[in-house]
Parts: sequence; structure tokens; C-alpha cells
Amino acid sequence: MADTSMERMYQALITRVDEIIKEKDIPRLEALAEALLQVPSEGTLSEKRKAFQFSYLYQVKEEPVQPNHQLTPDAIGYLVAHIVDLFTKGESANLIDIGSGTGHLAMTVKEMVENVELSGIEVDPSLAEINANLCEFLEVPMNIHPQNVIEPSRVNNANIAIGDLPVGYYPLPATDYKTAFKTGQSFAHLLMLEAGMNLINKDDIGVFVVPSNILEENNETIKEYISEDVSLLMFLNLPSTIFKTEKQRKSLIVLKKGFSPLINNEVLIGDVPDFKNTVKMQEFIRQLDEWHEQYDRK
Repeated sequence: MADTSMERMYQALITRVDEIIKEKDIPRLEALAEALLQVPSEGTLSEKRKAFQFSYLYQVKEEPVQPNHQLTPDAIGYLVAHIVDLFTKGESANLIDIGSGTGHLAMTVKEMVENVELSGIEVDPSLAEINANLCEFLEVPMNIHPQNVIEPSRVNNANIAIGDLPVGYYPLPATDYKTAFKTGQSFAHLLMLEAGMNLINKDDIGVFVVPSNILEENNETIKEYISEDVSLLMFLNLPSTIFKTEKQRKSLIVLKKGFSPLINNEVLIGDVPDFKNTVKMQEFIRQLDEWHEQYDRK
């Protein structure tokens, strides 16, 4: 028996998805999008978001999806949120999620940082639909732009950009991008990172989940980019324990728009400890906060 608000909503979503599939014979995520508009929501934002999260995970377990359609784990989302909170300092800010998918990462940040207003860009119509319906379920507004972020757009600039960037090659030529390779197909995650930084103002911040080897393999264009157009503030390797292989490991990269020479080793580079190790995580967050205090004085 479901005892909490989260459990009741989760069970209601699971039941309604199964009913919709029997009625219409449609993919599970499409049915979930419909169910979000039909199942009443209750409780806190955290409870409602987790009810969606667990129901989404259940659907993709029953009907697997490509890796880029997986949700960003909460531990990573909360760390992104903490960094966003440090740089917004409690002031109102417009946040844009690059390749926003279902909107789950942006909603995780909103759960922790109430002062941000959300927008997102997502090219996949099925994910954008889930995002739109999730806004209704969570009762959190978010401007969703169903388009390719790499193509020219009229999206308004934000104060901070985030993104769990899909890894892979971009199939089309990418003109006017410094991170594009000189020959052959370019990395989509590099182009999306640059596109995200293009949508914020000078001195504003981008926080992205990227492959850990982003600065090591095929790194000529990204190294040029971070030495001319943006400033590297942080590069934090996420715990290897949450990835199946070292090749799949990801990191958080934090950039400031506009290049400025490094002063007093102000770039924070290191490894995030295992999220389950509470003592080490508390120490890591303390070091992160101290770094930001020093950075903020400059």
C-alpha cells in the first residue's frame, strides 16, 4: 500500500501508463507524457519530482531507450544546483537548460534554488512534450523551445546555462562555431556547450555535465575556445563508482563567459568523492564553498 504522497503519485502514474498502453498501444514514454496530465499531483515539489523520476525509470527499464534519454542522477543534479546557488547568491536569475530533455535536471535545480526562472531547449519532440506536461504536473513554469540549439535561434539570453550534454557526433556542418572540427563531423557536446554559452551574457556562468576526457581527446578546438572566449573556473571529475566504465565517466565543467587570465590558480580542479561517503562529501562541499568565497572577492 502506498503510504506517502510520492508513493501514491508514483503508483498512480504506473497504473495510468499501463492503462493508456492497453487503450492505444503507444510507446511507454508517450503514455507517460499523457499520464502526467491525468494523474493528480500532491505534496512538495521534491515529492512530485521524485514520483515522476521513479515512474520514468520504471518505463525505461520496461522499454529501454538510448543513453542520451536517461535522466541525470539526483546526486549530480544537486551538485549542479549547489554551484548554481553559489553564483546566483539568492538573487533572481534566468536559467536555460541546453538539451533539456524531459526538464528533469532543470526541475532538480529549481527544487534546490527557488530564485531561478527556467527555460530549456530540446530538439526531440517526444522529450519536449514530456517536459511540457511535467511542468503541469509539478506546477512549475518553464519556457520550452522545441528546436536545435546549434541552429540560429531567437531565444532570449539567460543569466546561467546548464546542461547534461548528449555525447556523440553532430551529423551536419557546424559553421561559426569555434569548437567545430576543421574536417569531418564535430562533437555535438562541444557545439552544444558553446551554443549554451552563446545564450548567456558576459561574465555569466555555464555549468555542464561533459565527458571526462573532453580536454584530452580531440581537444584542439575546445582548448582554443577556453583560451579565447570563456574562462575555465572548475573541472570536477564525478565519482567513477556511478559509471559502468571509465570511458563513460563524466565531469562537471564550469565556465565564465569572456576570457580573463588566471590569477592565483583560481581554477578549481579535482575529483568529487563517492556521493555515498557523507563525511568526504561534506568536506568537498566545504572546499567548494571556500573556493567560491575567494573567487567572489576578486
